[in-house]
Amino acid sequence: MKSFYVAIFVAYFYVQATSATPFGAPTKACTSMSPGHLVSGSTTDYIKTQSLSNSRYSVATMAKNYSAGSVVKVWIEDSQTEGYRGILLQARTLNGDSALGRWNTPPANTKLLKCVEADDAVTHSNTTLKTSDAVYEWLPSKDYGSIAFVATVAETHDVFWVQLKSSTLTGGASQLYSNCHLLLTTFALLISTLLQC
Repeated sequence: MKSFYVAIFVAYFYVQATSATPFGAPTKACTSMSPGHLVSGSTTDYIKTQSLSNSRYSVATMAKNYSAGSVVKVWIEDSQTEGYRGILLQARTLNGDSALGRWNTPPANTKLLKCVEADDAVTHSNTTLKTSDAVYEWLPSKDYGSIAFVATVAETHDVFWVQLKSSTLTGGASQLYSNCHLLLTTFALLISTLLQC
């Protein structure tokens, strides 16, 4: 009889651990970014993600470029301003599925997660409501080329959107090229003006 209760206890905590992640995304969610929430009462049926086209959330940043060692601020905007309860946030190359760079100390009710390297993702630490006031700071260690911030955002256990993407950010090398091109164009214009005098 004692082993029966132990089996029930283990099964209960197994279902709880696999059907909800109130204390943050598990590392097994790092690649797909799917929370793997189970339908209530089921051990095999997963809740389907919401369509990205009707998301009330968006991944926002003011940055258009980034460079190694410079912080980029990111937040989740909510068109209904009601907030969100769960998050998994990463920086990725445009066609990649691995987390890049690292995140600084995250806002309240969130924590850092190791997907590939230490602190390369952010997730919720509880289901307390989070708002657009929660600003996440990404710190790239090098130029990864063009990247986007990718997030899974959960309104509730049953309502979530997987892999919402920010606008594209251009790496430092491309920004350096743009700056050099602008400088050379300006210099050529100056020379042309001087020659006309």
